[in-house]
Amino acid sequence: MRNTFPSRLLLSVLFFALLMGGCGGKGSSGVQVSATITPTYNGVNTSSVDAVQNICTSASSTQTQPEYFADHTATVSISANLINPSNVIKQMTVYIDSYTIDYQSSADSAGAPAIQSDARNKTTSFIVSSPTPSSVASITVELVDLIRKNKYSNDALTAPSFLNNYTATYTFSGHSENGVPLTFSAQTDFQIGAFNNCPAGFF
Repeated sequence: MRNTFPSRLLLSVLFFALLMGGCGGKGSSGVQVSATITPTYNGVNTSSVDAVQNICTSASSTQTQPEYFADHTATVSISANLINPSNVIKQMTVYIDSYTIDYQSSADSAGAPAIQSDARNKTTSFIVSSPTPSSVASITVELVDLIRKNKYSNDALTAPSFLNNYTATYTFSGHSENGVPLTFSAQTDFQIGAFNNCPAGFF
C-alpha cells in the first residue's frame, strides 16, 4: 500500500501557513496610515509655545490677572487606506495605544536647551474602509506640557536666546484588528519663548 503520510504532512503545513497568514501572523497590518500635526493653544491654532506666565494688566491699569498658562496641545489629523482590499477584507479597525514625542532644536537655534522626550498612553480607534487615503480620525495630543515649559524657562535663562525653534517628531504605536503591530510618524515645527496670551483689553 502506498504511504500517503508525506503528502498529508505537506498539506497540513500549507494549511497552517495559510491560517497564520489570514490571522495576521508576522505579515502586514493591512492598512497604511499617515498624519498631520497642527499645534493648538487656548482654542487657537498656533505654533508659538508660551513658556512664561505673566500677569496681565488692564488698559486702565486698574485690574490684573494671571495670563492663560497651560499645556500646549496639538490636533492630529489621521488619514488611512486599506492595502490590497478584497471581497474578504472590506474594512479594518485600527487601534492607537500610545505615542512618543522627540524634540530637536533647529539649526538656527544654536545653544537652545534640550527638551526631554515625552511618552504617553493614548487609547483610540478608527475604521478604515477605503483603498484610497481618506480622513478617518482627529485626536488631541500634547505638544509641550507644563513640566517641559517650566524646565525650558529655567534652562533658557542661561542660553544664548530665550526664543528658540524646534521640531517635534511624533511616533504613534498601535495595532490593527488582526493583531499586527502598527506604527506611524509625523512632525511639526514650533517656537518656544515668552508670548502675550492676555485677554482682550489686557496687556
